[in-house]
Amino acid sequence: MTPSPNEIQSFIASFEERLAPAEKASSEAWWILATTGTEEAQRELVRIGMEYNRLFADRDEYELVKGWYEERESLESSLLQRQVEVLYKTFAGRQGDEETLRRIEELEAEANAIYGNHRGVVEDKETSENELRGILHNSDDSALRREAWEASKSVGRKVEGLVRELARLRNRLARQMGFENHYVRSLNLQEMDANELDRLMDDLQSATDEPFRKLKTRLDAGLKSRFGIETVMPWHLSDPFFQSCKHEAAALPLSDSGEGAEAELDVDSYFRDKDLKALTRKTYDSMGLEVRDVLARSDLYERAGKDQHAFCIGIGRDYPYDVRVLANVRPDSYWMDTMLHEFGHAVYDKYINPSLPYLLRSVAHTSSTEAIALMMGSLADDPGWISRFADVPEEDLERERERLLYSSRADKLVFVRWALVMYRFEKALYEDPDRVDLNSLWWDLVEEIQLVNRPPERDEPDWAAKLHVALAPVYYHNYVLGHLTAAQLRRYIEKNVVEGPLYEHELSGRYLQEAFFGPGARDDWRTTVLRATGEELNPAYFVETLL
Repeated sequence: MTPSPNEIQSFIASFEERLAPAEKASSEAWWILATTGTEEAQRELVRIGMEYNRLFADRDEYELVKGWYEERESLESSLLQRQVEVLYKTFAGRQGDEETLRRIEELEAEANAIYGNHRGVVEDKETSENELRGILHNSDDSALRREAWEASKSVGRKVEGLVRELARLRNRLARQMGFENHYVRSLNLQEMDANELDRLMDDLQSATDEPFRKLKTRLDAGLKSRFGIETVMPWHLSDPFFQSCKHEAAALPLSDSGEGAEAELDVDSYFRDKDLKALTRKTYDSMGLEVRDVLARSDLYERAGKDQHAFCIGIGRDYPYDVRVLANVRPDSYWMDTMLHEFGHAVYDKYINPSLPYLLRSVAHTSSTEAIALMMGSLADDPGWISRFADVPEEDLERERERLLYSSRADKLVFVRWALVMYRFEKALYEDPDRVDLNSLWWDLVEEIQLVNRPPERDEPDWAAKLHVALAPVYYHNYVLGHLTAAQLRRYIEKNVVEGPLYEHELSGRYLQEAFFGPGARDDWRTTVLRATGEELNPAYFVETLL
């Protein structure tokens, strides 16, 4: 039977009246926990989360929405059809028995607090993630580096049981809905074809095998020389998960012959005496994108009890939008990239057309907002951007341009390999959360894909030290798709819209507002890419940006 548009519109209007305040309260509770880390905030997040879940608990309503979804193509209005798609995915993502949903809320809030409050111990002193990162960037003491690296993984022991239990419970909900496990269910709710995604990841792994092997050989040679060692271990790398290699790559000679070895580059030097808030504002100003209001609402500097990572969050969907960023800024390359990245998320959220129906006042897809964030974050490695915004003399950058470009390309290559580890590990985790060899499996993947040596006899849940495994599950493929989209989008804008660097033109911001931000979730992610770039997603543009 053909759904009645009037019936659907009436239901959506009524449901939105219940949904809007619950969404706003949930986001605010998450923000408070992330900025305070208190037990009270943890309890409040669970309470509000359960209230939110109850909005979707009526089985009759769910079956009604599901029926509309299955017959959506019979609707004449494409706008209403899209609202039905989003409404169904929202309902389907919250289905399950109340006891399981409550336990998931409790465990996620507990894990969030643990990650936020945990500090690894180095030389008998509690040490923040920023401090650990500083040791791995700067210290030449291998023993100290090893202690810092092990400290960066120590949170894994505290949360391993929570993460396994979360995986079991998420699988329980998935199977209640007829899916094999949470991984399969998540891809379905993200409008992802699992087989298509598998092929894409396999192709990327094959395409990057040889260039990555060459890069890793060069990186290892540089590290062996620096530390006077025969074997490079994980703690000799500047990133504890080897998801970045900016510092190592910038220190390499420009060729295997050693040419350019005297031009070693410190990528943090551009930002040590800079106000990263000001540089972020100036960048977005140049593109005609206002972020002063977001900066004013944000929490940008580290302190005890606060989440040590970075994220952007929208508090509800009422206009004017309340968009905020959490960060732990220090004046270095990592945090410059991160600030530009998170405010990329922020401008997307801020410039969604408020005249859209409530359900469509959101990003087209997680990979779409990651595309903007990754595109903007990459400016921190761009010689032209550094010259203009960080006030580095052009003659200095001219000597360093090739090294910066090499470092940036190497960093993307390293990230792809890291993302492949996460992608393959999470598939295995949700296939069997109880498997006893998860610690070993993690290192099998790290050795195979990242070519990083496993520490002898190490049997620790290092995989659980990565926050995403617990709190943003089945997410990492969105970074990969984001990179692909970012490369294609930037190429299109700079070739067809502004005919130059996108950060130098307000027209870039206007184009993004009209073609990418404004339409919100009006279309799915594939249509969003097609509309903004004139063609379907083409991985070749990203592969061209690698070594």
